[in-house]
Amino acid sequence: MLRKITTYLSLISLVAVTLAPAMTASAASRNGNQQRHVEKKAAPEFSKTNGSTATVRVLIQTKGTPSANHDSALTRAHGSKRASYDALNTIVADVPLNEVAGLAARSDVLYVAPDRPVRAQMNLTNDTTGVTQVQAGQPSASGVDGKGVSIAILDSGISANHPDFVTNNKSRVIASVDFSGSKRSGDADGHGTGVAGVAAGSGATSGGYAANYAGVAPGANLIDVRVLDENGVGRTSNVLAAINWMIQNRALYNIRVANLSLSMPVRESFHADPLCKAVELAVRSGIVVVCSAGNLGRTDVITGYNADGSAIYQMAYNTIGSPGNSPYVITVGATDSHETVRRSDDTIASFSSKGPTRFDHLVKPDIVAPGRRIVAAMSQEVNTTLATEYPARVVQPVSSSAAHNVYFNYSGTSFSAPVIAGTVALMLDANKSLTPSLVKAILVKTAQALPNSGSKAQSLFSQGAGLVNAGAAVNFARAVVPNADHLVAGSKVLRGNNTLKSFGTITIGGENVKLSSRVIYADGVLFKNQPVLTDGIMLSDGIMLSDGIMLSDGVLIGDGIMLSDGIMLSDGIMLSDGIMLSDGVLVGDSVMHGGRAVLSDGIMLSDGIMLSDGIMLSDGIMLSDGIMLSDGIMLSDGIMLSDGIMLSDGIINSDGHLYKDGIMLSDGIMLSDGIMLSDGIMLSDGIMLSDGIMLSD
Repeated sequence: MLRKITTYLSLISLVAVTLAPAMTASAASRNGNQQRHVEKKAAPEFSKTNGSTATVRVLIQTKGTPSANHDSALTRAHGSKRASYDALNTIVADVPLNEVAGLAARSDVLYVAPDRPVRAQMNLTNDTTGVTQVQAGQPSASGVDGKGVSIAILDSGISANHPDFVTNNKSRVIASVDFSGSKRSGDADGHGTGVAGVAAGSGATSGGYAANYAGVAPGANLIDVRVLDENGVGRTSNVLAAINWMIQNRALYNIRVANLSLSMPVRESFHADPLCKAVELAVRSGIVVVCSAGNLGRTDVITGYNADGSAIYQMAYNTIGSPGNSPYVITVGATDSHETVRRSDDTIASFSSKGPTRFDHLVKPDIVAPGRRIVAAMSQEVNTTLATEYPARVVQPVSSSAAHNVYFNYSGTSFSAPVIAGTVALMLDANKSLTPSLVKAILVKTAQALPNSGSKAQSLFSQGAGLVNAGAAVNFARAVVPNADHLVAGSKVLRGNNTLKSFGTITIGGENVKLSSRVIYADGVLFKNQPVLTDGIMLSDGIMLSDGIMLSDGVLIGDGIMLSDGIMLSDGIMLSDGIMLSDGVLVGDSVMHGGRAVLSDGIMLSDGIMLSDGIMLSDGIMLSDGIMLSDGIMLSDGIMLSDGIMLSDGIINSDGHLYKDGIMLSDGIMLSDGIMLSDGIMLSDGIMLSDGIMLSD
């Protein structure tokens, strides 16, 4: 496991930073915040039981490994245990509704949630992401194909007999387990085989078709972990059982990557969500977990039309599903490649779910990948659900001698996620010592931000770091030290004399793609010219850039939502172009708050808090082009942090990532271009501030 310490950055000589007090305050803040997130120990569905004795299936998160005491408590509550997952500290049980509160109140129980349903979310890809070059190799480096790396596909199953999964007459599906409870075998739905094909199909059956439909990592092994039935539906407990098994069998099958192209609605903070807790434990065990963002990124409201006559839909933000809302996973949105290899014409697919996440307000997705009209392996079971419902999507060969019914045309973030899962397998083939946090950091650092994605805020919540660049990610992985899993705090990440300047450009579709300068910190890696391992960036006097930014005296700003030109599905209702219905009402450029109207360009709220071109946030804290954060600390345009890293236009801090251009406060809340912070008061140029104090992660 990586051991990391905080990197201190001296801003000016007036500031004295000491390690112990700052770390203690930061840790206390995070712990206190976690308690606040999870202070209700029963899920919101159980808020009103009305004394009902109806039986409900629940997931009980225990404090420590489930024990006989928990079994006895269930018996006294007239409940019955279905399963116990020791690796996840979770019990699945049937209990009367009126007994849930009593179980949740126990000191050895952390949280009780219902066993919610989960659902699946419904070539050119390799060329437009640089995968083709990685597989083929370069003069200075041989090709990689993911050989030896196992990818667990938690889905509806995999057709292990599909020729694209067979190498030398031996299936690369090296293990199959079923947690779906379905009576049908194989992949009766068809979704899981498509996901597996994108991640690791060989394209062996592509002869006689219009293109080669190989997946991203055609040498990788596959683990078929079935959690969804023939209709693409399952229960949370199915997925928990699968993750528990995966952790316990990680070493046996060398499971380094898990793909979850499924989701359920977010009902609570990731701190309490049973599925989020499970994927966190999987990541901590050393497995890179990749999740689809979801397909709820637009409404049915048409706001205009493109030049080709296609409809433009109103975007829906705050729509990321669980477990994609976990900061520990790599959450993947979808792009539309418009049937070209060029990346310059790629756009975010309108259906791709957008951030921030509900309750925690993290910036998601982390990254995007092709997810529209993706051709991949088709289930070989008879009368699969997808082929029956969408027969026109079965890809037809161009030669009469070619095999039929072997490829299908898929769309959705479900098929963007395995692009990333396959890319991770390639990275691990190139450098087996990479940890999950380093993998994620490299992916976001090498991603390319797509233009024309709206304001800076809309761009962040639609694409995260940007479009995956597999070629650059694998090159970066090769340059990382071969013992990355044993690095200590302050260690250099790259081998020898390699620096960020050592990386040239990757040519994709005839266009040169440079290493991104957008991301300056991600997942414990500070990307100065010679990247180093850290555990957050401590600026001064309690100001922490990591999961959240602390602004003087332990006061954190955040816990609010965004936006303009879109709708918000969560803590407040946002209706297009900055009309917000919440604690404060914004109409145009004026705000009504506390019974009085205040106007932009110098908006005064209370307690000396003023927002304008120079934004004053009480106690002498000023945010403007010269940003002042308490105690005389000045972060102005051009202040150097270290080794050439500038704060220039501002900082975005999102879920452990720092970007340029904009100010991101606390787990993905951004101050810039139409973003709202906190409880519904929006001020001047789309900047919103709460009159309450937010507790961050």
